[in-house]
Amino acid sequence: MSPRVRVVYRSSEAENTKPRPAYYSKTLALASVLRAAEPLGSDIEFVFVNDGGIPADRLALMEAHGTVRQIDGGSNRASFRAVVAREAALSGGPDDIVWFAEDDYLYSPDTFTTLRSAATAFPEAAYFTLYGSDALDVEASGCRAVRRRQPGTDGITDAPRVGAASWYRSYATTSTFGVRGDALRVDAGILRLMPYTGGAWDIATCLALQGYRPFGLADLAPDPGGSVLRGAVRGLVRAAVGARATRRAARRRVMLGSDPELVWHMEVHDDSTRSAPSSTTSAVDWDAVAVDTMFWAADRGIPVPTGSAVATR
Repeated sequence: MSPRVRVVYRSSEAENTKPRPAYYSKTLALASVLRAAEPLGSDIEFVFVNDGGIPADRLALMEAHGTVRQIDGGSNRASFRAVVAREAALSGGPDDIVWFAEDDYLYSPDTFTTLRSAATAFPEAAYFTLYGSDALDVEASGCRAVRRRQPGTDGITDAPRVGAASWYRSYATTSTFGVRGDALRVDAGILRLMPYTGGAWDIATCLALQGYRPFGLADLAPDPGGSVLRGAVRGLVRAAVGARATRRAARRRVMLGSDPELVWHMEVHDDSTRSAPSSTTSAVDWDAVAVDTMFWAADRGIPVPTGSAVATR
């Protein structure tokens, strides 16, 4: 029996200052995740967790497709901790997948069908990532994780293909990821602790879950010029996380990543082009996904800003 998928979609009006493609909007991101969910029918459900006010049109779209919860977290850290606590307390199938989602990702249409197929094919995996192409060097020994030199499955000759992707041991990803229900209930404590480590806590979370120490001795010292008390507390939390990760080494969680990536963070690093990334590991044309999503939304009466994407195709 295939596992059910529960999407916990965190949203707010907050934006960062990173460059975006011309067609970027949070409505487009929302439409793309709804489009990806369509093939699963009743085997997928949505919980939308809104931190603060949300525009009326986007809120109406959420209300039409799932349960909407309002919180006043005020930060990415607070909202993440809140959703983990709530989802871990719910009763669900041990192999059902909880997909924690942020609101600025573009989804390929076969995202969730591929995720569910992988969850069925790899019962040993507790976590699934669909964004981030760094691979874990599983041959390296010791308590510190090692990245492979090649991105994605480059150089991995036996990566199995399931659904629209090949799968490999993932080094780390962002706070958009999937986890089995039984693993979530066991790991909720460390998942809720990790945001207090500061910095790139999403990467640190992935490493700790897999039984690797995410911080070295230098990372435990307060930052020069920062608050002494805050730095000391953060250092203590990081030390506790390191000790906990070391204890987990004998029962490391397996985290699998997909190649190609099936979701995209809609952040670009070249302001002059503002186009989707291209790489040897990606077989997804994200500009085309954006355009197709706009047409999919238009057919269903969902107003999505078109930007310049449609005009250029």
